[in-house]
Amino acid sequence: MLHRRQALVDRLPDPHLAAGQADVRVGQRRRVSRNVGCVEGRQELLGHRHRAGYGALVVEHGTTLATRPRAWQGGDVTTLPAAGLHADALVVDTHVHGPRFVPQPFRSLYRLVNRRTMPADLGFDVLAASGVDVVVGTAVGDPVVTRWYGRDAWHAVLTQIDQLVAEIMSVGGSVALDVAAVRAAHTTGRPSLVLGLEGADAIGSDLDRLDELHRLGVRTIIPVHLGDNPIGTTSLPWQRYVGPLPVRRSRRLGLSSFGRSFVERANRLGIIVDVSHADPTTTMAIVEASTAPVMASHSGARACDDFARYVTDEEARAIAGTGGVIGLWPYFHRGRGVRSLDTLLGHARHLVDLVGARHLCIGTDMNGVPGLMDGYRGEADLSVITEGLLRIGLAEADVRAILGESFLRVLEAVTGHE
Repeated sequence: MLHRRQALVDRLPDPHLAAGQADVRVGQRRRVSRNVGCVEGRQELLGHRHRAGYGALVVEHGTTLATRPRAWQGGDVTTLPAAGLHADALVVDTHVHGPRFVPQPFRSLYRLVNRRTMPADLGFDVLAASGVDVVVGTAVGDPVVTRWYGRDAWHAVLTQIDQLVAEIMSVGGSVALDVAAVRAAHTTGRPSLVLGLEGADAIGSDLDRLDELHRLGVRTIIPVHLGDNPIGTTSLPWQRYVGPLPVRRSRRLGLSSFGRSFVERANRLGIIVDVSHADPTTTMAIVEASTAPVMASHSGARACDDFARYVTDEEARAIAGTGGVIGLWPYFHRGRGVRSLDTLLGHARHLVDLVGARHLCIGTDMNGVPGLMDGYRGEADLSVITEGLLRIGLAEADVRAILGESFLRVLEAVTGHE
């Protein structure tokens, strides 16, 4: 554990926060203004900063709270609350993809189109040094990906599952079927993979394929991805990501009768239904139909930004009402998403105030997006989010919940056992 903590400290932009970020503490607990809401660029809310000598004097409402100490000289990394907490917590990224989920040469072509913004493809070998203990690794069953495999969609999904399993095994990790397996792996310092599927198009009209996916280890499914399907309708078709292209909706918005049967079967099997990408009508119908917690693994607050991929306050309360979780998502591309850490923290503050930290998680969409927020390029920067959550005044227990414990609570509730 000690070498892991040292690696995390080395990866922080500055052991005592980067320029312009104040370390405001009373004892070991940070305090900042809680009047954050959905505001971007909260330097004004955090007070005026003045540089002098070796540290930064922090003044809030005319009162000196703390001075930033001199550069860290080694020793116990728990003197750095964010690094120590991130290293000690059980950290779960609730939505990632493997580095090969889009086959070549199509992956390279996609990268060429987005060459100015697209982050590097990352393998699971980055997890340990980044302090990430568990990833929900998702295959994609939507035609936006499966068409490039040259085979039917079902076999494209099976190929991706094989890739994900091989990737976690290559770094000494294992596939976790429940929370007990996650915690057992964590005690030995090994990463875990919880298998997921994004876009259930590949099951067609055959619900027995849900049983097959469960047998293979899949524990989370996003029914609807970038296009409408027989289950439900999407919040943002792929054409709208590309530009103002025409979109022909193939059916009435919302969850179909087949979709309700899908939710019932997933509940019975112990598979989490993930409403990321579903439109509000579909989301609310899934919440109503589900007898188990529902999640939105990578999303945001629509009250902060009217982006169709984010959940409304009504949806957020409904998801939380099932016992579920909503994932903070560091996506930014073509002016949509969270531009900076401060923007992401605004979403976090709003959702914490609305539903509580026990209903939040973090889903980064590693390898799955053409752009990310400023200052975040991959799992190695996840500790920056940890620092930010502390900076906006969240208690350590709340930060631990967001980092992983909230998702594990949902996984335990849905799979039916620890």
